[in-house]
Amino acid sequence: MLFTFSRRTLLLSTTTVLAFGLISPAAQADIPDTDYQPVLAHLLGTVMPPKLDEFHDATKELTAEFKDFCNDPDAGGLEDTQSAFHAAMDIWQEIQPWRMGPLVANGRDQHIEYWPDKHGTAARQFRKLMFDKPSAYTDPEKLSGASAALQGFPALEEVLFAGDHGDQMIAADEDGVFLCQYGTAIATNLGTLSGELQDEWPAFATAMENAGPDSMDYPTAKFAATDLYRALHEGLLIISSQKLARPLGDSAEDARAGRAESPLAERSLRNIEHNLIGLFAIYDGKWGEVGEEGKGLADLIDNSLLDRSFRLNWQTVEDTFAELPPSVAEVLEQSDGYATLSDFKGQIDFLTMLVENDVGGNTQLGGGFNALDGD
Repeated sequence: MLFTFSRRTLLLSTTTVLAFGLISPAAQADIPDTDYQPVLAHLLGTVMPPKLDEFHDATKELTAEFKDFCNDPDAGGLEDTQSAFHAAMDIWQEIQPWRMGPLVANGRDQHIEYWPDKHGTAARQFRKLMFDKPSAYTDPEKLSGASAALQGFPALEEVLFAGDHGDQMIAADEDGVFLCQYGTAIATNLGTLSGELQDEWPAFATAMENAGPDSMDYPTAKFAATDLYRALHEGLLIISSQKLARPLGDSAEDARAGRAESPLAERSLRNIEHNLIGLFAIYDGKWGEVGEEGKGLADLIDNSLLDRSFRLNWQTVEDTFAELPPSVAEVLEQSDGYATLSDFKGQIDFLTMLVENDVGGNTQLGGGFNALDGD
């Protein structure tokens, strides 16, 4: 196994810190509201916009690759289009956990990626789509008004990676021509959605940054910053309860790789890896080459020991990823695969506990809520 509980307990947690008497969240004076404003400005106004630009560029490149492939289909073109899919999906998975403002407005996140699909809605609708081949689904504008299950990355994954779809598109038979036209429409619509995110984010960020008595939506900067804490907390909960727990099931015998995210593209763990990049940016304030270390929620934690503990635990998770393949299926094929994934889920759950206790308590943004309850 890659990880055991004894390894985790070597790293500092709230319990350890309190035992040394270094800090008690309950004993802290209230953090001034003005201390939250620089964090909001940095994360929402400096860090996120370049990432939305990157996402828009990636979806435009995906559309261009799809059009080139469909104009002259061959194996190389299919491979290039699949690579463009992965590049766009990588940056989406980093953005996805932020789940606020324009990202979730009008169900936009579900139109970009309809998952989890607990009832197999997409598979049923896709079978009917391929039987009827309605021309409306080859028109990006008309597609945007269709079921979310037939838009976005999962639908595009079905087109690019499922069964013999690639061969059909290369052969340009009746099904292949429709798949090409439908896939191009999905990619084009993703470009539209990513452009909407670009356009709408600045006003949202400004409203959050200007939180205070004069704001109708955000009466205090602390109230606005709670959305950032919720995103960090909820993002880890989703990784554990959906992206790992669903394929793991109740036992090794009940485990099903097909319940994981992006199973056809074989990138379920790669998705989590990129989720964690975007989530850590909320805490740290630096996202790749964008932003500045320590200017995220960490800027509100006036305790270097807690900060170091949190970073060490996060690094443990990143070290685990260095030893894992990109998909749940590949891990479950190993003799100890179920135990490996269960241990990894334990790491995520431990990080969640640290967010609830250390980050939530010391930033005064946590309220002991379960972010998935909708409280």
